[in-house]
Amino acid sequence: MQPLRGFLAAFILLMASGRMAESADIRSQNMPDGKQAIVLSGTIVPGDETAFHALAGTALAGTLGRVLVITTGPGGSVRPAIIIGSEIRARGWSTLVPGGERCASACSMIWLAGQTRMLGADAQIGFHAMSLLQGDRRVETHDADIVLRHWLTQLGYALDTTATIVSTEAASVRWFTMTELRANGIPTEPYP
Repeated sequence: MQPLRGFLAAFILLMASGRMAESADIRSQNMPDGKQAIVLSGTIVPGDETAFHALAGTALAGTLGRVLVITTGPGGSVRPAIIIGSEIRARGWSTLVPGGERCASACSMIWLAGQTRMLGADAQIGFHAMSLLQGDRRVETHDADIVLRHWLTQLGYALDTTATIVSTEAASVRWFTMTELRANGIPTEPYP
């Protein structure tokens, strides 16, 4: 985990943004199979990493490797997504995008961090290059992509896989099915 901290600090500096939005909905849920779940939906904003950590640390104490993180949403701020993703990976938790749902941008970074990554029927994951907010417009930044690619390699993804993730322009989203994810080096399991 130590190598991630230095790159995470650099990423935080690169991705700092002045605009705040409504925080994501983050809550715990009991699953029918007896596992615990954290449901994270909506736009990821600064502060969501703190709410996630608080829920993970208190409500789900002692459930190492037995928690499913269900995530959906259009994206948002990458910095809190990377922090949430790092905690998910450190705890050995799995991630899921439920059937018929979409998870893009910062949401997909959280999903990628799962020890096991799952998709429900017709669920999609969307990726694109990183961007920074400058005034009222987004500007694509390859410096942030480099830091993101390093984080992804620390999670175990191959360099060509990380290149695929950031190859779409920041203003667009490239949607992947389970078959496409697997073909691009992202192991994905069906759910249920």
